[in-house]
Amino acid sequence: MESNASQRIVVMGVGNVLLSDEGVGVRVLRELRARYDFPPNVRLVDGGVLGLSLTGTFMEADQVIVIDAVRGGDEPGTIYRFTWEAKPEHVQYKDSLHQIDLMETMALLPLVGRPPAVLVVGVEYEDIDNWGLTLTPKVERAVPRLVELVVQELENLGAAARKLENPREVGNVFGGPGTDN
Repeated sequence: MESNASQRIVVMGVGNVLLSDEGVGVRVLRELRARYDFPPNVRLVDGGVLGLSLTGTFMEADQVIVIDAVRGGDEPGTIYRFTWEAKPEHVQYKDSLHQIDLMETMALLPLVGRPPAVLVVGVEYEDIDNWGLTLTPKVERAVPRLVELVVQELENLGAAARKLENPREVGNVFGGPGTDN
């Protein structure tokens, strides 16, 4: 499928990589960078815990895909897909500081201009309260499926990613060389 080059798409991984499952969005973004090439109209953004600082990034896009840890009350590792406007009532998005900031950012966007369409691809976390540089096993097992879902969403938007035959080495989640394990 050809890329719809007129649509500006941002794929944003958010979360704190120092708090175990809280960093899943950033880790999925890292996997996407390592395994795929993207059309020029697709921008991958490590949103970390930047919250309100991401307002400009959101407003420069027509479509944003947010990858994050969410609380839906299901088994850890459960994957969710929902638009921001139609997020299920049982999905809680105030369990961490970055999520509070993300909610504030989303509430601010209509005041700044025409906000983008926002899709959330998330996973039920197990632990976001304890310091840890690794994901819990159930969330770690969900990472490949989250990567697939983001790639599928891009294809649905007409911005198909190209899988690399040999994954490239990308910096770890702290920006340095090597792996994050």
